[in-house]
Amino acid sequence: MHLVWRLSAGLGCAGCLVARAAAAQPTPPVVAPELPAAAAPAPPSAAVPPPLAPPAASAPPAAESLETPYADVAPPAPPPRARPLAPATSPKSTPRALPRTDSRPLGSIRERRKLALLGELGWNGLAGVGLVLTYYPNPHLGLDLGAGGSLFGWKAGARVRYNLLDRPWTPFLGIGFDASTGLGQATFDPEKDANGKPNRDPVTINLKPSYLMQGVLGFDFIHKHGFAMVGCVGYSWLLNKDNLDVLAGEFTPDEKRAIDIIFKSGVVISLAMGYAFE
Repeated sequence: MHLVWRLSAGLGCAGCLVARAAAAQPTPPVVAPELPAAAAPAPPSAAVPPPLAPPAASAPPAAESLETPYADVAPPAPPPRARPLAPATSPKSTPRALPRTDSRPLGSIRERRKLALLGELGWNGLAGVGLVLTYYPNPHLGLDLGAGGSLFGWKAGARVRYNLLDRPWTPFLGIGFDASTGLGQATFDPEKDANGKPNRDPVTINLKPSYLMQGVLGFDFIHKHGFAMVGCVGYSWLLNKDNLDVLAGEFTPDEKRAIDIIFKSGVVISLAMGYAFE
């Protein structure tokens, strides 16, 4: 028993000596293992939100049956379409003009169609049976030049018109002057007249040049595609009263009235149609 106690005491002393020797040695520093950059933990202040759950797939609509009530809720509107981006244009390129969609006229029709060529048919008209050339210096002013044939002979004239409106159709007031070459000598034989007296002497006249002035009221129309029409009525005054001489024979009162209507002052009635040029 005494021996056992001595062995225990000796082992205790040896253990104390070993513990003191171990405490005297320096302790090596503990190095933490390096983590890869991708796996580095986020700082505690930056909270990472949890991943969003995928949207739940909508269940297919149930088959409609007689027991299925109709819903009063309108179907959802389709999402708006994204507008395509306009292609970038270089600064050197000239933008192309867009087509005109406005149907309103571009200014007055007589500003775009200033010149018109018309064929006239009328009584005491500017050209009689012939051609009339019209020029519009502005929408309210028209200048007419006419030439043709008539009972006065070959004739030519000029006229100034004032258009009251700046529209395709407009009334106008005009004043003009025309001159004719005359027909020279002409003979009328009463024997060839079924209603005349067979014993009358033939009548010979000499129709000299005539000069007339006219005042008219009418209308002027120009279509957007160029069709043009001018019509007028008025009166024509004979300026030289001695334009007709009776060289032989004598007219009856009725024939004299007819001669005055044909070869003297009288009414003006004319209509001309043609094309207006741009």
